[in-house]
Amino acid sequence: MGPHSVRTETGGPGLPASLVERAEQAVQLLRDLVRCDAIALTASNPFALSPQHQVLTAAGYSDRTLKDVLDDFVPHTDNPGFRLLRTQVRSALRWSDLAREWNVQFAATALAETHLLPAGYREGLTACLWLPDGSHAGAIHMSWEAPQAATDERREIVERFRPILAGSSNLLAPHQVLADEAYPDAHVAVIGADVQQPVPGRDVGPILRADGQLWPLLLASLPRRDSSLLWLDEFGGAHRLDLTHCAGATVLVAERATPAPYGLTARELQVLTLLAAGASNPEIAASLVVSRRTVSTHVEHILAKLEVSSRAEAAALATREGLLLLSAQLRGHDAGRR
Repeated sequence: MGPHSVRTETGGPGLPASLVERAEQAVQLLRDLVRCDAIALTASNPFALSPQHQVLTAAGYSDRTLKDVLDDFVPHTDNPGFRLLRTQVRSALRWSDLAREWNVQFAATALAETHLLPAGYREGLTACLWLPDGSHAGAIHMSWEAPQAATDERREIVERFRPILAGSSNLLAPHQVLADEAYPDAHVAVIGADVQQPVPGRDVGPILRADGQLWPLLLASLPRRDSSLLWLDEFGGAHRLDLTHCAGATVLVAERATPAPYGLTARELQVLTLLAAGASNPEIAASLVVSRRTVSTHVEHILAKLEVSSRAEAAALATREGLLLLSAQLRGHDAGRR
């Protein structure tokens, strides 16, 4: 590996190759400009239950050093320099800046004494990376063997690079691109590890709010494949849900209000969903707590509205055109008794 090459340390299979490649290109260019001896770009995991970073790309640091950097770079860290950078300061700071401006001796921290100084590094710089909406995207860390190499000019270069680095470390960027291209007029959110995250620059809307009625039901019956489904709100209004599985076991959810397809009522959509799952009229009646005659009438109306002649045709059309309700909604009978 050459003196200015960059290697990916822990990008992992869950990260899109395009995101890692973009990070590597940005870091390679920055490293060529500031001539640091080690560098690491980390991304804040938006789905972690507690603040957590992962390395996107790095060079010059050992794996153990990177692990300790990740462990230290959290809001409540014992490392005084990192604590300052994570909670108070938005600018890039070198060890010398910490000592001069904040009376923090970074060289005396356990991270420096255990890893950085033994590796020959005598100066370093760290900066948090923030997106335009104020969310924390990641961090850039770099070290120099010669303290004089970390000039004010090179610190300023890092400052100018921070918006580029923030975009490169934004793990939700692929979801934003997909949402903007495929669902420009929808409310969107991302599910990962049962945690909801908004997409940068997009509105989550009232239906997809984490404290709303839909979210726990969506988590309880999340389809394993890309799906287009319907959700009925408490007033009987229909909403189109498009679910797209993405890298890292995440799912992009797009939601839009929609007229009731084919003029189907809420109850007819319930019956159609159960019918498409293979349920018989007696089974549908038991599930919805209605009479078999009522179910039979609903089925007749459904076939007429869909302009099909059989249950099998109705099931195929409903599956093909996304007319089925989210399965968890059937258990709660949220659609009402129509």
